[in-house]
Amino acid sequence: MQSALLTCPHCKEQGEQQLTPFLDLGKHPKQKLAILTDSLFTLTCPSCKQQYSVLHELLVVDEKQHYAFMLIPDTELGEVDGKVTGKEEFDEYLLRLVGSSAGLKEKLLLLDNNLDDRVIELCKLYLSMQLEQQDVQLFFADQQKEEQTLLFTVMDAESHVLGSVECERELYTQLTETVKAFAVRKGYFTKVDQAWAYQQIRNSADQ
Repeated sequence: MQSALLTCPHCKEQGEQQLTPFLDLGKHPKQKLAILTDSLFTLTCPSCKQQYSVLHELLVVDEKQHYAFMLIPDTELGEVDGKVTGKEEFDEYLLRLVGSSAGLKEKLLLLDNNLDDRVIELCKLYLSMQLEQQDVQLFFADQQKEEQTLLFTVMDAESHVLGSVECERELYTQLTETVKAFAVRKGYFTKVDQAWAYQQIRNSADQ
């Protein structure tokens, strides 16, 4: 835990709060629910007792499944050298960089569903071209096995839910071969999102 002096947005009083900068889900699997429900980022003001959210930097590791996710709120970085964590074994891990709690939750859900996030980002690009709304974000929500479809939540720039869209699982299967040519630097936390997928497509077209 890490102590921080924060100002409550309700009563404007400052108070000391305990933040969680590191989680090992291999040792504490129940903490995954705290991420998925946002309770990990929910604090209670010691003065007025009202709750508020604080998104902070967080390193989520699972040493059993060999993955690590680095959350840096609203980051514009494309990648971060894994050496900054002091863990050399990260060279053998799946490393991802995310800039929001929604992005972090999505990465965890994709792993639970045994889905490749690189392929999912290509699926999102395809779906985005079919949508009439502009400046929206898509996040994986569920895998509907009986219908053989993948369900995505549609959010606006302020993270308000606008609805949902789905694509055929067959599209995911077809795009699996495409990502084999996409490079992710070993030992680096990489921000694999739609912008990343678009850039990878442009790079392959230029070659």
